[in-house]
Amino acid sequence: MEKKKGIHHGICEKAPVLAVILGIVIPFLISVCTEAIGSSLIGEGAIFYLYTALIGILIIVLVRLWFRPNYKGAMKLHASAGEVVRLLIPFFVYFVVSLVLSIIFHEFGFAPSFTKLCMGLSAGFGEEAMFRAATIPIGLGFIKSEKKVGITLGITSLIFGLMHLANIQGGGALAVIALQAFATIFMGIYLAMLFICTGSILVPIIVHAFWDFYCFTTDITLDNGILVQQNITLSLALAVVVNVVLGIAGIVILYKNRDKIKQIWDEKWSR
Repeated sequence: MEKKKGIHHGICEKAPVLAVILGIVIPFLISVCTEAIGSSLIGEGAIFYLYTALIGILIIVLVRLWFRPNYKGAMKLHASAGEVVRLLIPFFVYFVVSLVLSIIFHEFGFAPSFTKLCMGLSAGFGEEAMFRAATIPIGLGFIKSEKKVGITLGITSLIFGLMHLANIQGGGALAVIALQAFATIFMGIYLAMLFICTGSILVPIIVHAFWDFYCFTTDITLDNGILVQQNITLSLALAVVVNVVLGIAGIVILYKNRDKIKQIWDEKWSR
């Protein structure tokens, strides 16, 4: 990469895989520290979740500033409306199948609230900022291997899933939370695909926020967004299968769009 005036990124150039991992660790530490401060000042509730969403936006902006002028940022959409709709077809199918399963197994409720909406926004902005806003641009901008998409996808999705093991602290059984974390890896693959194939972090943010709000509002097996059931049920096993299929769909889409992906990220990273 041709050097232009700006911050020197030695770690990214010399150890890009490490830089991808740090692209998760550093935003995570920023989020933990700022959330601790926010919680002590304003407590839990809708305002706190809006505050955490704002922190996610700040992280996205900081990534853009840190890598300027080479990196053109995560907001610009590099896909037409029709292309975005096609990329979202697996999610639409996933949503319908999940809805049908929840109704069949009598796990569907409807309890919307402003707080749950804010929780969804917090998850969308906060988690996309932590797990994808920095890692994917670093991976696709600095890793030299022809397999850089797969390497970046694997790191971000695996850590995204494993971090959800922390939900054990919320009261869920180890086996249940472990299965949920496994399923989350495949959701992470799909969300990463949306960013990689569109060039805009806003697409996975919207999908992520919508999905979490839907789950918080309708899934009666969740308590404050965490699975607290003690046993692996048939409905949970089927939900995991659906997540795996969604992730596989994401991988297939990435493979089919590999030339388009190169074009997008060559444009986002000036040489």
